[in-house]
Amino acid sequence: MIGPILQFQDLQRLCRPDPDAAPPRLATVVRWAEQQGISFKYDGNGGIFTTVDAVNVALGIGEPARAQRLTADQVF
Repeated sequence: MIGPILQFQDLQRLCRPDPDAAPPRLATVVRWAEQQGISFKYDGNGGIFTTVDAVNVALGIGEPARAQRLTADQVF
């Protein structure tokens, strides 16, 4: 986890029912995230990532963020 960002390895741990089992594959993690209603994006390393806020929204303990478009000046 990097700050509020959950990386693929974090999501693998969350969706794996048996901690002694092999880490689940990407397709398994994606299917699990979709079933849970967790918004995610694909990373550049063959995995997915999301935020703690997105997980909280899926759990029903958070509110969805408003969509906001940023200009290049706001990003850099």
